[in-house]
Amino acid sequence: MSDLLKILFPPRCPACRKVMEADGTYIHEECRHKFRQITEPRCFKCGRSLKNEEEALCPECRQKKHSYSYGFCLYEYNETARTAMIDFKSNGIRRNGDFFIKGIIDELGPRIKRMNPEALVPVPVTGKRKSERGFNQSEYLAKGIGEALGICVDSDILYRVGISKEQKKLSGRERSAISLTGFEAVEDMQYKRICLVDDVYTTGSTLEGCTRALQKSGAEEVGFVTVFSGDMF
Repeated sequence: MSDLLKILFPPRCPACRKVMEADGTYIHEECRHKFRQITEPRCFKCGRSLKNEEEALCPECRQKKHSYSYGFCLYEYNETARTAMIDFKSNGIRRNGDFFIKGIIDELGPRIKRMNPEALVPVPVTGKRKSERGFNQSEYLAKGIGEALGICVDSDILYRVGISKEQKKLSGRERSAISLTGFEAVEDMQYKRICLVDDVYTTGSTLEGCTRALQKSGAEEVGFVTVFSGDMF
């Protein structure tokens, strides 16, 4: 970043939004606790924290069958997380994305590597959303993670199926159901082991839809990694 840009757009803390010192750090030390990291024990399927360390799956994953094989999430989705993610994907503050990438690499990188995915695949956004934001936030995250871990990123094998005007009028629950069939993958896909990359895990419908599309095209194991996870139980 040039000196002029640093003056006009100084780096800011993703938690408190105050200006940072130009020392290469991403967050004020006193603000780190505002991002609540998910720690062990974790649900193997969705990556959320478990209250019982003797359990392998959370209550939601025990009750509901998921097509994806595993999931890793970095932070809980609290108010600080919500604001930082909005700044990243809607306000174009890429530095927040770099902060998220570093956290995933440091805390989840070894776990991702152990799963040995052949490719990281970002969850696609609609053309309209990408045009509004100027980029796909999941693709930005995937490229940073892939470069650091030495895993290729493929943004071309998975795509969204268009949403009609009638569907936009539906409730959140109804749209969530549609997202299960709202993705398709190319037919000549060569990967068998894939790790999806997305920003936030909530109901899991989007990742489920992506997984089903990839499995239909030949993927044998699909997992995911996200920055945040919302508590569903």
